[in-house]
Formats: sequence, C-alpha cells, structure tokens
Amino acid sequence: MKRESIAHKYNHYKESDFLTDSYFQEWVYTPSADNDHYWQAVISAVPQHKEAIENARRYLKGITFATHTPTDEEVEASWEKHFQAIQANLSQPAPAAKVRILSRSILFKAAAVLAGIVLITGAYLVLKQNNEQLIASTGYGEMRKVTLPDGSQVDLNANSKITYHKNWKSGNDREVWLEGEALFNVSHINKDTNHIKAGEKFLVHTKDLTVTVLGTVFDIRQRRRKTEVVLQSGKIRLHFSSGKAPDIVMEPGQLVAYNDVEKKFITAGTSPEKFSAWKEQKLILQDPKVNDILLYLEDNFGKKIIMENTALSNRTVNGPILISSLDDALFVLSTVLNTEVIKRDTNTIVLRSR
Repeated sequence: MKRESIAHKYNHYKESDFLTDSYFQEWVYTPSADNDHYWQAVISAVPQHKEAIENARRYLKGITFATHTPTDEEVEASWEKHFQAIQANLSQPAPAAKVRILSRSILFKAAAVLAGIVLITGAYLVLKQNNEQLIASTGYGEMRKVTLPDGSQVDLNANSKITYHKNWKSGNDREVWLEGEALFNVSHINKDTNHIKAGEKFLVHTKDLTVTVLGTVFDIRQRRRKTEVVLQSGKIRLHFSSGKAPDIVMEPGQLVAYNDVEKKFITAGTSPEKFSAWKEQKLILQDPKVNDILLYLEDNFGKKIIMENTALSNRTVNGPILISSLDDALFVLSTVLNTEVIKRDTNTIVLRSR
C-alpha cells in the first residue's frame, strides 16, 4: 500500500480505533516481518499517531491471563428484579352543593379561616423549600460530576444516584444518600479531623452502612448486596446499619468490604487510584476473574452478559479493561479469551468460544 493511501486510511484514527483494527491486532498478537514492515510504514505515514499506536500496542500486550492457578470458588450472581404495582383508587363523585345565601358573620368567619389557611400554606411552602431534596443520577454507561451545596465534589459512576437536601444549614450535619458508586471529595468545615463537632459532620448513607467523614477523598461502591469503601486520603468512620459489626475508623489505602447476606466485613490494603480508575474510563480490579469483570460491566451498562464456556469465567485476567464503552470492553475480553461477541437481543450478549 502506498504511503498516500496509508496516510489517508489512518489519518483520523484514535487510540481506540487502532485497538479495534484487525490488522493492528494481528501485528500485536501474531507478529511477522511483513506485519512489522507494514506498521512501520504506517508510523512513518502518520507520525502524529506514533504515541497512540504505541499505547494501543502496549495495552493489548498487557491484557493477559494471570499465570497463577485460580481457585474453584464460584461467584453466583442474580439480577434483583423490582416490581411495583400501582392501583388507582376510584373516588366517589362529590355530592352537588346546595345553593344558600351566606350571612355577613359567616363571610367574616370564612375570610378568617381562609387567611389562616394562606398563612399555614405559606409556612409549609417555605419549610418544604428548605427541606427540598435533590436527586443526581446517571444512566448506564454515563458518568457525572456533582457539586454539593457546601462545595464538595462527587463523581458519580454509571447507574448510580445520590440524594441530598437542597439547602444545608450551618450547624446541621451534611447528609447524602448513595445508591451505586461515587467518589467523594469533601470540603471540610473543621480542618482538625480529631475534633469534629456536632453539626460539622459529613455523612454518606448506603443501604448497609453510614460513612462519617473526618477529612477525606473516598470511593463507595454498593452493588449486588455488597458495599466496598476505599479511602484515598484523610480519615472516615464506618457505622454498620445491622449493628452486628463494630465501627471502623479507616486509614488511607484501606479497603473495607461488607457483605449484606453474611452481615460480615473484611479489610484489606489496596491501591485507591486503581479502585477509582473508573474515573479515567478504566477498570482495574484486584486479581479479577473474568466473571467479576462481566458482573461489573452488567451493573454499569445494563446488559446481561453470558459466558458460554463456564471454564473461562474463573480465569484471572491481568491488565486494565477499557470501559469508555461496552463495545470497547467486550472487544478486549473477546480478544484475550478468543471468543466472539454475539448480541442475542437488545439486552443479552453472549461470549462464545471461537
């Protein structure tokens, strides 16, 4: 292929385009003199893409099966289906009003009652406005940054939701309710984290626990009856809703995972940057099995993903997985696993061995 045609073909390529290019994959996984000659010609034709080509090559080379033998532990997952039935109550028609002439005294009384209703309604509306709750949410495959009333920053991962009051009054605890996963960067009222007073706390509630912020950047992931908290900086206290586990004060670099079924928790050291790599559209789990990756993709993209060859589900994969899109993630997995991606219907994807 001539230099001009090569430049025309790859001039508008991005790193993700090289990753999905079949000729590029062949060069990375089955190198030959011809392949190498061709791609050196590509680099010469589009030198502005040299870094993207090298990054894509390293990325594909870095996705491999772990060399150690995985355990036989099986991760069973089930979709939680929620059904809500709404039934309208039929109201009886109000009886026809009788026409009557009101006396002046009755009119005065009615006016006084009406004035009272207006005052009560006004007070109610003011109170409601002060206590109004706001909801910030993300759909499947979507991320969002939210600024809270005190200036704290929240990065919401896909398929997640936070609820909080519109107005945070001085002297009251700042509270947020989370479903899904979010990274919190909290603004502190009191910089002395050892002497946090009442009304200076920042609380994050999940179904199973409450995080009391004592100064911090932390990630909470609540999925499939399991809550994981990783602390990046500062200090936080965990209080478990079940009351069956003692409070935990976390230190940076620590992970706490709570199982809602067993009502137990485990603690471990981890890399906070890897845990929250989803902010950079990468998935980096700790010694992840293929099944763990598929469950994560299901939760974040809202599709059911079936691995037909169950023996592959317990294989452990090294390297980050791109999650900028479901197609990107499945492409990497299918390349490593030597499977093909079959879209059975709009909600079901099958990975089938080639």
